[in-house]
Amino acid sequence: MKDTRAEFNVTLNGYRGLCAMFVFVFHLGSAGVIAWPGGSLLADAGYNLWASLSYGVDMFFMISGFVILGSLLRHDRVGLFIQDRIVRIFTAWIPALLAVTAMCVALRLKVFADVSFIEGFWIFLANFFLLPPLAPVPLIHIGSWSLTYEWVFYLTAAAGALAHRRAPGALWATAVWAVPAALFICMYPRAMFFVTGVLVFKYRDRLVPYTRWLKFPLVSLLVFLIAWRCIGIDDDAHATDTLTAFFADERWLFALIAFLASLHMFACVCLNSSRQVAFLNGRTFQFLGRISYSFYLWHVLVMSAAKRLAITYFTPMYGETISFVSFALLSLGVAIPISWLSWRVFEVMLARRLRQALHRPPVVARAVSVP
Repeated sequence: MKDTRAEFNVTLNGYRGLCAMFVFVFHLGSAGVIAWPGGSLLADAGYNLWASLSYGVDMFFMISGFVILGSLLRHDRVGLFIQDRIVRIFTAWIPALLAVTAMCVALRLKVFADVSFIEGFWIFLANFFLLPPLAPVPLIHIGSWSLTYEWVFYLTAAAGALAHRRAPGALWATAVWAVPAALFICMYPRAMFFVTGVLVFKYRDRLVPYTRWLKFPLVSLLVFLIAWRCIGIDDDAHATDTLTAFFADERWLFALIAFLASLHMFACVCLNSSRQVAFLNGRTFQFLGRISYSFYLWHVLVMSAAKRLAITYFTPMYGETISFVSFALLSLGVAIPISWLSWRVFEVMLARRLRQALHRPPVVARAVSVP
């Protein structure tokens, strides 16, 4: 496998941190500690803009579309790519899933409230292998559906790469990836933003002469968030809404606008073509980018505990506003160090050891001469 240090994209790493913070801020507001003020046009517009921050997950998909193609090209064998993805995802996923499961079982929360041991074990096993929402099993971790999307993308991309290496340029080799990917996007439209990353990666060199058109990524980001919000996509829509439904009720126009805006915004980030993305290169977002995957997995559990404390102790004594501020600061203050520890121990140290073990060359026995 080739050295990737020279290919590290600093701005893209900061963009990871931005995506993670979008999701975090969305979960702060949706936790129910404080009610969003409504009743006016400005308040409703603010609510919809805040709700659109949940699409930080969709913005993560753009990163995967860009990064995974490069990873496939760097790996000499597709099997090594799959091994690397397993290590990348599961080293942090398993500890987070175990922690959330333990909390749910201990407090009889969510999916474990009224199930038998066998049913609970099946739910855990299905979530362990990231089957929901492909399988009719409830989610234990509310963000795990996005990891399922990631795995579908990895596997279809790997199948396409394998086919292209066996038959370069063949139409059927392209279809091996394109057909199942298109079917998945039709069923789960939020997956279309993997295509954003794929296109930017494929045509990044051709975009360089046109960087004068890639200057206002914050505008295209806002257009992306608003247009995608106009469709009505939310965290449950991946199980009920389809791309076909968009064409049936003319939401396809908003989907097209969101997709085109995502292309412009993500190209600006990947090519670092605008001063508007300079903040992503700073220490704060570089740090958040490094721990973004662990932060995405752990902040939900931390928020659950912080919410109980805020509602039980702060709301009755100080009111909703002080309670919400305390909830937000406590959630961030605890989630950051836990996520850093998870990143350091699981994503770096454990992952390094597993990769070394998997890629260790076979021991060749020395010939022993018989005197």
